[in-house]
Amino acid sequence: MELARSDSVLSCIKEPRLEPFKSVSDPLIQSLLFIRNLAIKLRLSQSCVATAQLYFHTIAVSNSYMKLDNLLLAGACLFLASKALEQPRHLEVVCRKFYEERSAIRISLNPRLQVPPLSESMLVGLKQSLLQYEFSVLEAICFNVEIPLPYPHISSFVASLDLSPYNKQDLLKIANNFANDSFRTSVLLRKDAENVAAACLYLASNYLGLGLQIVADQETVQTILELYKTQ
Repeated sequence: MELARSDSVLSCIKEPRLEPFKSVSDPLIQSLLFIRNLAIKLRLSQSCVATAQLYFHTIAVSNSYMKLDNLLLAGACLFLASKALEQPRHLEVVCRKFYEERSAIRISLNPRLQVPPLSESMLVGLKQSLLQYEFSVLEAICFNVEIPLPYPHISSFVASLDLSPYNKQDLLKIANNFANDSFRTSVLLRKDAENVAAACLYLASNYLGLGLQIVADQETVQTILELYKTQ
């Protein structure tokens, strides 16, 4: 299968960036995007983003997130993931960055809106809300905070290849970016991390024209490719 270097597929290899919230209408995608943007402001790793997004997907499967504040739930998922991956951020810092990002979203949707500064009483309330939502996330994931991710499998496979350092660097970067985008789907709730890693490596190899013989689950491959067909 040939993976053309089209504009839609090129989006998978861009550097992490803040994305405009108002261009997205799907509540689930909005929440996943909020996690990513908040993580960038908190200087958290992509592994934290991926873990938080998987927590959110787990809750979304039951549709229980529809009864909750999506952004508070997204913030709680990221707060919990940061602790699970030993990259903790102080609750007050998370709350302040959360309020900043949520305020920016509200203003982008309604430019005339006057958002008040975060007062001490509002900060206390926000802390309590995030902690309550964090417990709801823990219940939804049955307190199993450790989730296998595809990145170690990708790194291990690339390291084992007899390729030039330049090709290895390109393959690693693009496969990891396919993996980053895969978390916009719920594929890791259905497939294991090694399965998703193989699909990302397969796509990256085809994109670069390396011709590597990678056995990949075509259902997973197509699930990831669907992301670019809808952009």
